[in-house]
Amino acid sequence: MLERILQWLPVDMKKKVLLAIDLEAPASWAASYAVQLAARLELSLVLMAILAVPRPRPATEKKVLSMAGLQEEQRLWLGKIRERCQQEGVEVEIFISAGSFCEEVLRFAKAQSALQFIIMGFPGDYQAGGLECSQSALQSLRRQLEGEILLVRGQGKVMRLTDNSGQRQGREN
Repeated sequence: MLERILQWLPVDMKKKVLLAIDLEAPASWAASYAVQLAARLELSLVLMAILAVPRPRPATEKKVLSMAGLQEEQRLWLGKIRERCQQEGVEVEIFISAGSFCEEVLRFAKAQSALQFIIMGFPGDYQAGGLECSQSALQSLRRQLEGEILLVRGQGKVMRLTDNSGQRQGREN
């Protein structure tokens, strides 16, 4: 029934999957999971590629974040995700941001409507680009965002972030 309702909503109101990736160490397994989920549920995918906080630059030197300004391997990685989405029939939008991982995800997700799932992929115990994404920062995300947050930390290791007393609940997929 929900799928039928989603089919009749205007394109910009359809639910989406947000994939937040640390572009310094992109998590291919998180991207794969997000594309599969979007394809299975017939949702579009929003890929937010986050770069670590840049070093301070002189006021005269401004850096515009774009695909052209990325390292070649980062552009290639994003291109592979775009190709995979095309193969799976998933509509994809790519945004590039720089800053603290959790802060950028929160800022971006608050500006979006209709996020059903937020998938964050980074290695280790909530590490992103060497910047810790603390448990309290993750819980703050959970309280402030409507979509379900899934942390993907490896192939087959998906954890659902819940708001139950700051506890993490996980399930392997």
